Amino acid sequence: MMLKLEKPISWLDGVDTSTGVIKQKNHPQKGISITGKTVVVPGSIGSTVGAYTFFKLVKNGSAPRKIVLTGPDSVTIGAVLAGIEVELSGSRGTKYKLRIKGVPERFVRYLEKEAEMTEAEEFIPVRSVHLSGISYATIGKAGLEFLREIHSSGVHFQTLTTTNPAGMDLERWRDMGVPGSFAEKQLEIVSLLTEMGAIPTLTCTPYLSGNLPLFGEHVCWGESSAVAFANSVLGARTNREGSVKGMVAAACGCIPLYGKHLERNRQPTLKVVLKCNLSGPMEFGLLGFLIGREFPDAVPLISGINKMKLSELKALSAGGAASGGIELFHVKGVTPEAQLYERYDTTSTLPVGKREILSLREDLSTFNSSPDLLALGCPHFSAEELLEFMKMVQGKRALVRTWIFTSRTLLTAFRRSGHLRILKTAGVEVYADTCMVVCPLERMGFRKVATNSPKAAKYLRSMRGVDVMLVSLREITNKFFS
Repeated sequence: MMLKLEKPISWLDGVDTSTGVIKQKNHPQKGISITGKTVVVPGSIGSTVGAYTFFKLVKNGSAPRKIVLTGPDSVTIGAVLAGIEVELSGSRGTKYKLRIKGVPERFVRYLEKEAEMTEAEEFIPVRSVHLSGISYATIGKAGLEFLREIHSSGVHFQTLTTTNPAGMDLERWRDMGVPGSFAEKQLEIVSLLTEMGAIPTLTCTPYLSGNLPLFGEHVCWGESSAVAFANSVLGARTNREGSVKGMVAAACGCIPLYGKHLERNRQPTLKVVLKCNLSGPMEFGLLGFLIGREFPDAVPLISGINKMKLSELKALSAGGAASGGIELFHVKGVTPEAQLYERYDTTSTLPVGKREILSLREDLSTFNSSPDLLALGCPHFSAEELLEFMKMVQGKRALVRTWIFTSRTLLTAFRRSGHLRILKTAGVEVYADTCMVVCPLERMGFRKVATNSPKAAKYLRSMRGVDVMLVSLREITNKFFS
């Protein structure tokens, strides 16, 4: 039986892995099962960790019989490694033969299959890999079994490989209230990856923790927000790579050349005209979320912005990648490649005003009372954001439990500087290695979470099952600090 999906699917949170039933909000085929069917799909949106969903579907006996893609999509192609047949509709690519010593044969065959399906021009070496799918909360038992299997086969990463956040602070998980049974599995995941050669940076902002590609360099990155940031802000070259594909690239040291690695695929396909002033990560995150929701696979060229902070660029990257599959955007006068397209014309235009931004904020919020937890740092807070928030709350005291998430690199530096004492005096806890999205908050007793991140707002509801309130940093200090 064939099932043709009318819209892209978010594999991480859009399918019930125990039944195979589509549960993605507003998807035209919501409620229909993919189990045992040939599923024709235009691609995926959302998290690159969705590649682990295929292992869960196979383990639970709820997988599709076959997947037919109508366009290249690295996250979905990852189903091959779980044993699901994948084809690209109309592909007549060249059959490649790779010879790479010291890696599992299935990894080599996977790269050959991907190159054939995508009609890749050649294979290219990658400067670095960033792995998503580190938290036990997202990859589960099936993902852990896969990691054990490739670890036992002797896999060792050949290139610089960093890691996304885990499901807990590895040093203070007890302080967070993480269950011991979860912690045991999480520590094993990190240990397996480290033994294979990964550097456990455990952050979604690798470019702030030592993995910083130069303009034009080819990398293989998971973590959808980091992909968009690397392409758009740094001018590096990467596709939105599925979590398991990253391990293949890290072990083999190369990838097929297609997608956003090619100049012709980096040209704008959508003109976004901003008709209002935006300020702060929340509003720029909402802009990205709106673009991704309306045009999931676009390359937007955004006008109407004079300047942006690092925190706002991070938020824009995260928003478009969470609601859609935005891998690359151009902002006139801000991002490095935008100047190439000053007079570039597109067939589609999206005007955005304050009304659209405020309406989306309401859509992403489900309560307007006191939260159980105030969670900030999705993507992880930068040094600039930590300092800014520290100044905002200095001399005040949190009225609700407040957590900030950042990288271990920055946490260590702020501890040495003494800045953490100021935040702690204000009742703010700063954790590393994890974030609110991949931490098992629902198992820790939290039911209502306030955040300034549209990405977090989406995944806290769909993955953690908690109610969410979306608020700006200024509103946070006014409402929840005295």
